[in-house]
Amino acid sequence: MMPVTVRLSSWREGRLLREPVLLTAIGLRQTLLAALDQDEARVNFVCRQVEETGAYELCDLNESTTMIEKILQS
Repeated sequence: MMPVTVRLSSWREGRLLREPVLLTAIGLRQTLLAALDQDEARVNFVCRQVEETGAYELCDLNESTTMIEKILQS
């Protein structure tokens, strides 16, 4: 199985908040655990959605959106 790479980008009101970051599957899991208060079930759900559909969008109370996109490698 090939290693998974994802691009993580954060947006608010249609504007990019910072440069997108590339993460491995392990890096994504660690980042999500910290961001989602160690909620393993939610982290597993998000990781599974990214793997199966290629992307997932997280929204927070500050009206910012974090887009997680699977990078296809050849």
